[in-house]
Amino acid sequence: MMNHAADVLANDQGFLGWPTDGTFRRGSVVTMGVFDGFHRGHAALVRRTVGHAQRLGLPAVLVTFSPHPLVVLAPGAAPRQLMAIDDRVRHALSLGIDSVVVLPFTASVAAQSVDDFVADGLVDRLGIRLLVVGDNFRCGRGGEGDVARLMGLGSNHGFAVDAVDLVEAAGQRCSSTEVRRRLASGDIAGARELLGRDDERVLTLRSA
Repeated sequence: MMNHAADVLANDQGFLGWPTDGTFRRGSVVTMGVFDGFHRGHAALVRRTVGHAQRLGLPAVLVTFSPHPLVVLAPGAAPRQLMAIDDRVRHALSLGIDSVVVLPFTASVAAQSVDDFVADGLVDRLGIRLLVVGDNFRCGRGGEGDVARLMGLGSNHGFAVDAVDLVEAAGQRCSSTEVRRRLASGDIAGARELLGRDDERVLTLRSA
């Protein structure tokens, strides 16, 4: 599946791994996450990211991971995939994202401290000026990089953090986990409401 992502990225504005060519020397506005299924909450993050980028005159960059982190961290608990990585890349670009960075999630990535992830990736490779994440977002070794920690790192490195409230639909907070639960129980209408669109790629639960 990663080969498919590489094909999409080669034909669009995207990168497999951190860019090394200085593309973002002027800076960027970044959102991060797995974005499996691209539900309403994900769409809200992208809208906020694109809006900030347009206001600042900078590219909007989406950083995502493949495979799902739990495939590496806890293989027995890894969820079934809602949306293939190449479909996620295409969907992000269709929503106004300028560039997608797909990071292969490996044991070394899982062991990386949030300080190094931010400094070596977001700052050095993307020239980040503003980070947009959900208010429950975490990254870095052991999930140490919560919003408060990211804000502190932003102060040190010269970027701001916009923590977006989680979106609710169908009586639940939108999450990929809840979409999977609705699909597994046969509640297609509920899953569709969480997604905010009809998408057969997602509404037919994918194999991992």
